[in-house]
Amino acid sequence: MSTRATIACANSDGGYQAAYLHFDGYPEHAGVVLNQWYNSIEKASALIAGGELRSLNASDGAPEYFPRARLPKHLCDRASLVTFARNCDANYLYVFEDGHWHCQKI
Repeated sequence: MSTRATIACANSDGGYQAAYLHFDGYPEHAGVVLNQWYNSIEKASALIAGGELRSLNASDGAPEYFPRARLPKHLCDRASLVTFARNCDANYLYVFEDGHWHCQKI
């Protein structure tokens, strides 16, 4: 069984760019990888820009995107982001905002 997550970056317009993560979305894995390897807005944005993720490699942070990954979703506000995460059956929502990652259990 998968622990799904949504990974997002806050935009300057108050919206978010978000992508789905299928495997290992729990904080002890995805949270650690995001904090270790994607700890700037540039790195976090680049990760999300690739679209839907199958997994994140624990040893080097390398993303594995789905072969036909959907592009990231632009969401206009936090409520829309949470709705998107719930529609993805995400267990966790990670948001890069104010210079660091925030994790929310969904």
